[in-house]
Amino acid sequence: MANIRVMVVEDDFMVADINRQVTEQLEGFSVVKVARNGKEALEELEKGQVDLVILDVYLPDIHGLTVLKEARKSDRKTDFILVTAAHDAGTVEESMRYGVYDFIIKPFDFERYKAALREYKTRRETLAQNGFLDQGRLDKVMEKKPTRRGPDELPKGIAARTLEKVTKYVEQVSGEIVTADLKRDLELSRITAHRYLEYLTLAGRLRKELRYKKVGRPAVYYEKVL
Repeated sequence: MANIRVMVVEDDFMVADINRQVTEQLEGFSVVKVARNGKEALEELEKGQVDLVILDVYLPDIHGLTVLKEARKSDRKTDFILVTAAHDAGTVEESMRYGVYDFIIKPFDFERYKAALREYKTRRETLAQNGFLDQGRLDKVMEKKPTRRGPDELPKGIAARTLEKVTKYVEQVSGEIVTADLKRDLELSRITAHRYLEYLTLAGRLRKELRYKKVGRPAVYYEKVL
């Protein structure tokens, strides 16, 4: 069976790259597009070359649910997994109404993310087989399996030794952390410090807050999840 063609829709380039790498660690998946906004995602969907979309809700131009609704107006066989910080009941209910395969809340456990992709692949392979499904096979393919935890597979750019140093640093800090603190105290480059803070955020160890100013980009603050 051909690789499942995945599009990651995420405006934060660091988070998008981590999602891409984790997806491509799994056999049978290929990320064919990383879209940074809703317009770019819809243009890619128009080509009909995407099987699965990993979709954030908070995009800079179009709300993620609008992307989902627009995609559902066509008869293309494209599936969606939402990976987003938006988890109010209304958003969850509406996304389910439009047939999302799964809904993963940021910050998320990477094993939960991988489990969702593996289950999606299993269901896709089962439904692609010729013939009819009996009730037993149908029940099996419809059920959600518990997350299996195994050794972490770190994305490219995340080194175990550096991650250990950053994790210890974060555990010792009381209060908020900004990229400049990590850069200064651990003598890392700014982009490396940002990468590790984003990784720990996705892994559920930190929470991130954007504070907007009158002009310029918002300031990013991180805090330990207790």
